[in-house]
Amino acid sequence: MLDDRSLYHVSKDAFFDCGFTRLPSETWQDIPANGTLESSGYTLDGPCEVWLDDTQVVSGRNCRTEFPHGQHQVDYSSCGDSCTLRWYWLGIQHVDGIYSWQVYQNCIGLGRNATAWSR
Repeated sequence: MLDDRSLYHVSKDAFFDCGFTRLPSETWQDIPANGTLESSGYTLDGPCEVWLDDTQVVSGRNCRTEFPHGQHQVDYSSCGDSCTLRWYWLGIQHVDGIYSWQVYQNCIGLGRNATAWSR
């Protein structure tokens, strides 16, 4: 079902796989040395996940309460020399008596000394 793109509305200027980000990214970022990831925060209740390639490194059932400032501790060791970080958040919103899911996702290319190269 997730592969059937006709079932989903994607916001204007967004990409189905990575939201408002796009891979391959023109600007890869260095793997954070401090083991953290900071998002802009969570304004809606709902689950979130962070993946490094095929390895899930963060998950929460209600990320608004579990990560109130959008800060996550991440073990980047599975990244090796380079990987793709994927961040997902399913925010639930109640509008006019109806519950609705909003899907947020971003993709970031990470690498050691990423400023010196691009994938």
